[in-house]
Amino acid sequence: MSILSKLSSQVGEKTEEGNRTAAKECLQHPSLLKEINEGLNTDNKALIGDCTEVFTKVAEEKPEYVAPYFEQLLPLLSSQTTRIRWEAIHAISLLTKHVPEQISAYLPFIHKLIRTDKSTIVRDYSIQTICNYADIGRPQALAAYPILKESLTLWEGKHRARILTGLLNVCKHAPDCILEIRGIAEEYKEDDRSSVKKAARILIKAIETGSV
Repeated sequence: MSILSKLSSQVGEKTEEGNRTAAKECLQHPSLLKEINEGLNTDNKALIGDCTEVFTKVAEEKPEYVAPYFEQLLPLLSSQTTRIRWEAIHAISLLTKHVPEQISAYLPFIHKLIRTDKSTIVRDYSIQTICNYADIGRPQALAAYPILKESLTLWEGKHRARILTGLLNVCKHAPDCILEIRGIAEEYKEDDRSSVKKAARILIKAIETGSV
């Protein structure tokens, strides 16, 4: 039986159970991901969404299994179907440290998603991709920093907590940015959103104790 035939939309499920089961099979037999990849080339949006979700679930445990399919995930970021976009960028966020050169090439596009995508989930995972990219090394941290800094002011600050947490990675790999980042964190330590306040205070404490 084809692995594609076991996916949620193909067995009439409204839950993700079929996709979870398929992901477990792919973790045991990574060669099955070739067939999952073939499902991305259909016109069936439900099937594409399922296949992308399988890639995400596999990447959560074994990102190295999914990294070879990075280029196949990229076109999905332009899908008109929100679910496909968010599963694709979620998977990419998990692959970031395994494909640093490819992420470098697509930073402008990911930055554009943060600025323009109407889906909060898509923007969240786009930002997480940049945060993960910043944790690779100094060049990546310096490339990520201006994107994260600008993103603090976008979308009425909806993504500030995630960004402030990600700035820890910039501090870690680009210590010359610490002074400015400390000032940024101070601006948000009394934010109305508890999650933002908490993230800002954790960032300040990490800087003060030298634990970044």
